[in-house]
Amino acid sequence: MSGRRAKRERAGQAKQPIPPVRRRRKAAPAILVVVVVVVVVVVVVVAAVAATVALTRGGGAGASAGQSPQGGSAAAPLQLRGSDPISGKVVSLANYAGEPIVLNMWASWCTGCHAEAHALATFERTHPHVQVVGVDIQDTVAAAKTFYRHFGWHHPSIFDPSGVIAARFGLQGLPATLFLDRRHQIVAKILGETNLAGFDSGYRRART
Repeated sequence: MSGRRAKRERAGQAKQPIPPVRRRRKAAPAILVVVVVVVVVVVVVVAAVAATVALTRGGGAGASAGQSPQGGSAAAPLQLRGSDPISGKVVSLANYAGEPIVLNMWASWCTGCHAEAHALATFERTHPHVQVVGVDIQDTVAAAKTFYRHFGWHHPSIFDPSGVIAARFGLQGLPATLFLDRRHQIVAKILGETNLAGFDSGYRRART
C-alpha cells in the first residue's frame, strides 16, 4: 500500500499547475530620464530667449491698422502709432523725431502700474523737456481717464484695448518701460515696476 500511495502522490504532484512567474517591470534606463529633463530645460530656455529677443527688437510686422510697432533695432527706428484714450487724438512716435522717448506700457488694472505711477508723474514734472509716451493695454477709456486724473499724468498715450501692441513686443506682464534714443532705437528697458531712479537711469542711457 505504501508503494502505491507514494506513486499516486508523485502523480498528483506531477499534475499540479506551475504558478505563473511574475516578471518584474524593468525600470526606465537612467539615461532616458536625463534626456527628457535636458529636453524640457532646453525648450524653456529657448522660449525665454525668444520672448526677450521679441521685446528688444520691438515686435514684428502684421499689427492691426493704427497700432503697428515696427523697428526698434539697430537697423530701424521704432514706429508706433494709435489714438490717445484721453484726448482721442492720433499719437505717433514719428512726431517726436530726434528726441529720446520714455515709452511706458501700462494699464489701469495693473497693480505695478499703480505702484510706479507717482514716480513717473514726478519724472515727467521734473524733466519737462523729456518726451514720455504711454501705451494703455487692454483697458477702457473711462478707466484710463480716471487713472490719469488720479495720478496727475499729462503725457500722451496710445490706446491698445485688444493687446495687439503688447503681443507684438512679446510682453509677459505690466508695467514695462522702453527707453528710445534720438533715433528711436531701444537702448534700455525695465520689465516690471520701477521708481524715479529707474526712470532717470534709463533716460540717461537714451540721451547719450
